[in-house]
Amino acid sequence: MAPNKTVLCAGCTKKITNKEFLACCLCNAVYDIECVNYTYKMFSHMTKEKKDNWQCPACKSKQRKVDNTNTPVQGCRMSAKQNSPEKASDENNITIRKPATSNPSLQSPTSPCLSLPNDEVLLATIRSEIQRSVAESVESMVQMYFMKEFNEIKKELTAVRELQNCVEYLSAEYDRMKSELQTSQEKISSLGKVNSSLSDKLNDLTNRLNLIEQHSRETNIEISGIPENKSENLVSVFQQLCNTVSISVLDTDVLASTRIRKLKEDTERPRSVIIKLQNTKKRDEILAAVSDTIGKNQNDKLNTSNLGYGGQKLPIYVIFVRKDDQASAKLIKCYDSLSNL
Repeated sequence: MAPNKTVLCAGCTKKITNKEFLACCLCNAVYDIECVNYTYKMFSHMTKEKKDNWQCPACKSKQRKVDNTNTPVQGCRMSAKQNSPEKASDENNITIRKPATSNPSLQSPTSPCLSLPNDEVLLATIRSEIQRSVAESVESMVQMYFMKEFNEIKKELTAVRELQNCVEYLSAEYDRMKSELQTSQEKISSLGKVNSSLSDKLNDLTNRLNLIEQHSRETNIEISGIPENKSENLVSVFQQLCNTVSISVLDTDVLASTRIRKLKEDTERPRSVIIKLQNTKKRDEILAAVSDTIGKNQNDKLNTSNLGYGGQKLPIYVIFVRKDDQASAKLIKCYDSLSNL
């Protein structure tokens, strides 16, 4: 039967929380089946009537012992005697045990017959206490073990999370740098195309500028080798040179005359003279006359004596550029023109 309220086991004093228990029909004390040495199988095979009439070990130990007239063997013998004609005479052969004595010594707790159930209860209690202590110890040790393991796992998880955060940060930085690198490469490629276009335009403008400068100087004649003099008149010197090559030049044919800076300051050669003429026609006549004169006088080319300078004869050049003495003279317009020599 089930208790109407929370009760404690009379053997182990623990709270009864399941249905595997027995209640004494005499004292109403409730026991766990473990405390009265009942297994679950034994308990499940008990009938309801047996459970209702169950007596606890304490109540059993208090019952008085009676004679053996009600034993199965004696009962059969008495039944046979009653049906026999000699019933009255045989009744004296029945052994009747004396009632249980009220001697206190027989009811002493030290009596083996009376103390056996209490010993069982004590053993059950001790066994229950040992099981409880072992269970608590095992539970405590298991909790401590798993707590330690959980702490270690927590530390490892913390390290893993930190590592994960680092990896995520590095991954984000890598993606950012990769994106920036791709953008930079695209910009470099675009700038390369722009630079190439600007370089082409610069070369074109440079060539055009060279042509413009050449065009502005196309009436110039450069004369190298004329000795320098502080009181010199370059126009008169130029006219003397033209007279030498049989070309008449008026003062009005010359727009300007000047000396240019040396390319090498430490050279002893005099600075070159630039003569700017009115037009290219006159320039071409003078250059043709100079070339013709040089061709006719291979052994006596233009020199300082032709211009009236005394002393050592120094060569004078009306400049066009040639690769060597046998090559034709070329007009130099830009650096690329040097490859045509």
